[in-house]
Amino acid sequence: MKRYSKDMFLQSASGYSMPYSADDCEPKPLLGYGEQVNPNSGEKFFHHGLDVTANNVKLLALATGQVSGLGNDPVHNGYIKVRYGHYEVEYGHVGEVYAGFGTSVVAGQPIAQSDEMLHIGVRFDGEEVDPTEFLTMIYNNAMSSALMGTSVEMDGMKVHTDYDQDIEEISSLMARYLPMYMDELCKGSYHPSQQTEQALQDVLTQGAQRNYYFESLPSISNPLGLSGRSALMVGKVQNLIISDFLNYLAVRHSVFLSSWDESQKKKFLREATDTGRFIDPLQDFKIIVRSFDVPRIASVYPDNAGIRWWTKAWFNNREKGEEVIEISREMAIKFIQGEISKDAWLERFYPKQMSVYHNAIEMTRKQLLGL
Repeated sequence: MKRYSKDMFLQSASGYSMPYSADDCEPKPLLGYGEQVNPNSGEKFFHHGLDVTANNVKLLALATGQVSGLGNDPVHNGYIKVRYGHYEVEYGHVGEVYAGFGTSVVAGQPIAQSDEMLHIGVRFDGEEVDPTEFLTMIYNNAMSSALMGTSVEMDGMKVHTDYDQDIEEISSLMARYLPMYMDELCKGSYHPSQQTEQALQDVLTQGAQRNYYFESLPSISNPLGLSGRSALMVGKVQNLIISDFLNYLAVRHSVFLSSWDESQKKKFLREATDTGRFIDPLQDFKIIVRSFDVPRIASVYPDNAGIRWWTKAWFNNREKGEEVIEISREMAIKFIQGEISKDAWLERFYPKQMSVYHNAIEMTRKQLLGL
């Protein structure tokens, strides 16, 4: 099987489009790329492109690019070539051209008009590429952009997980909680268990060993160029990610799948605790229950000359405190004069610690009030 590379992923500042609108003409393949047989003579020949029906339609730029060639030849008659990054695409059997040589084009811009058919040839850094695979990448990119990240089927791949029966509910939960999940992952106030991280590393390493990566052209929805051969690996990765997301919902928000009964919920939480996935923000905080608070101190101080200033913070009466952060003299004066509140100050310079603080307070409040 042909190997591809991550460099073959086409990126476009203006978006992605197909060669022409399906509303103008339903595309039907006439002659594919590769070795073909002449229907008249029976001789074999290599076809260096893809021929499809076109019926005098407006041809469109596939992405952000520049017209790199115009002309006529005995095989494809009129043609126009457009360079999209490392790719150069030839549109053959062109009747009229709308864009001049060297013209910059954007996705969806009319560049020519076809005759009764259209020949498409594709090269990457001068090497021929199967136009069908290239157009599949363009289509997946366009679909991914339109659906804003919703998963797109990759190369006919059918991926199954342990959560297929709950996938609609999980998608709904992700729409609501995924930003919070990602935010806590980035800040470090929540992280997957070591077992989950190790399992992900093992699965991805096995994928590399089995040469799963870059068997098809990489795209937005399929950045590793995976083919149907890797469906099992993709399913394992999705299982791990969904499981960790559900773990986050359980321990952070007490949210469970509606299909789970009480025994399943308890089992899930028990396993989360046993495997270390449960990250308890209360373990380092002694919360004042009456006010649901944690002692917090913020301080600013200058050097001997009063030129350079720093701030430092202490949470929960810890002796060592947090790392020192250099600040401007103007900011120090505002804090000293009370123009900036203590919590606003801590949120600005110690956001990670304040995120853990807020989570600890909220979880304590829920546990004590039974919310």
